[in-house]
Amino acid sequence: MEQNREKFPRLLRELFQFDCADLDFGIYRIMNYKRGMIERFIAEDLPKSISQELAQGALAGQTQAAKELEAAKKKVSEIFDDAVDAAGNLTKYHDTKPGKEYLAALEKAKSAKGCEALEAAIYNHLYAFFSRYWQDGDFISKRRYSKRERYAIPYNGEEVTLYWANRDQYYIKTGEYFTDYTWKATNGVTVHFKLTTADVEQNNVKGEKRFFLPQQDEMVWDESFIRLTIPFEFRPLNGQEAITYGGKNQQEAIIARAVENIPKQR
Repeated sequence: MEQNREKFPRLLRELFQFDCADLDFGIYRIMNYKRGMIERFIAEDLPKSISQELAQGALAGQTQAAKELEAAKKKVSEIFDDAVDAAGNLTKYHDTKPGKEYLAALEKAKSAKGCEALEAAIYNHLYAFFSRYWQDGDFISKRRYSKRERYAIPYNGEEVTLYWANRDQYYIKTGEYFTDYTWKATNGVTVHFKLTTADVEQNNVKGEKRFFLPQQDEMVWDESFIRLTIPFEFRPLNGQEAITYGGKNQQEAIIARAVENIPKQR
């Protein structure tokens, strides 16, 4: 049960990119502003809503079934003292009317799903639904009809059917996904790559190609922690940079230039 309650919230946190870098600009400022609200919904409001619905629906039926079983047990026991044993089984008098009523109530109570089973089923259904629209850090609709996850599309006999991967998705990707990265060299030096600014595409609108550009003049060396922090930007190249890094393999050229300059400065 605990696994079911953890799996779906973990997927929601991934959808809302809770593990991305703590950036304070653009879409990231909005996400960080609302992060507490989203986390409160995932951790508190969602489980509370599910429990309330269970109490009003399935658990109410389960409680009623238990009451009917207790009433049937009391009735058959008043007529036949030795009809029901300590485990609740009807030992005799199966063909009598009170005996048949007790057996029917017992079967109904057994068939009623318990709270934990129903709650697990709800979390599994929610996880299955939302996971159909998220894969490998991107949003995509995955239509499936078999356990082998083969894809299917709706078809009504048209001569030509147009279909695209995200036709029925419920949300769009609003920006690139960023995280800070820390690496420790064999000589004990910790290198921390930190994104400071990003010029990102919005609402799936394609624009200029963007690159990761180290800000070498703003690198920080912390002697006490033996750590080098390298800030970088994510943006299009300006006119001079486009000339400097050429027309092909520009990101590789940027990295190569940074590798050459960093040891000279530090």
